[in-house]
Amino acid sequence: MHASINTAIFLTSIQNGNTQSDCLCTLVNQPIDNIEVRGELFDTTTKDQELKAIGQLCHDNHWGLYYSIPEELFSNGQINENLAEYLYMADHYNINGLKISLGDGTDIKSITLKRLSKQLQTSKVKLTVENQPNSNSEMPAFTEAVHRLLTLVPELGYTFDSGNWYWINQRPETAFDSLEDVTSVFHLKDIEHQETVMLDHGETEWRPMLNKLDRNVPVFLEYEIDSNKINNQIELVNDALSQR
Repeated sequence: MHASINTAIFLTSIQNGNTQSDCLCTLVNQPIDNIEVRGELFDTTTKDQELKAIGQLCHDNHWGLYYSIPEELFSNGQINENLAEYLYMADHYNINGLKISLGDGTDIKSITLKRLSKQLQTSKVKLTVENQPNSNSEMPAFTEAVHRLLTLVPELGYTFDSGNWYWINQRPETAFDSLEDVTSVFHLKDIEHQETVMLDHGETEWRPMLNKLDRNVPVFLEYEIDSNKINNQIELVNDALSQR
């Protein structure tokens, strides 16, 4: 297994006018397995064209394609009304996985979860929910909500974001111990004083978490990286993955 890349690594370049597709072309021949694009970084007028280009790029380089939805799955006990549109998009562009923030996952009615399960069965894509850097992810309520959700909606998965815990004064290593068994995607970043830094320059003991992680779970770098440091960050993760 190799590292995977979220287009957050190119944030400044994209803000300066480059597209996600442009940036991803710079990763050709890198030892990576998957890429994840971000919905909020598309220009809506060219999104379809860009997704086609990214899909072809992934096909040519044997990369898996993931998509980060900048929304929440649940709000006021209800399923996001845009979910059907995202599932259709994923099937249309051969996207392997969708990621969405959980939102408030507590006290969701069983009938609502049954409806969600049926909706997900209409698509071949895997949808995962992610912990957020806010009160929706406070422990232990979040762990309980995720385990209940994935039990009642087995079509769902869970994306563990190792950085978001710092904004709610939680340790990612402690959270991972409670969520390791349901983690299907891993978003890796290192944090120092609530600022994202390069790996091994922050507080996160990330290697022990990767060592405990199921070997089939993709590990995405999801933080801005200067172009001259991308090779190094990929190499660090690939070395850690190869030593498991």
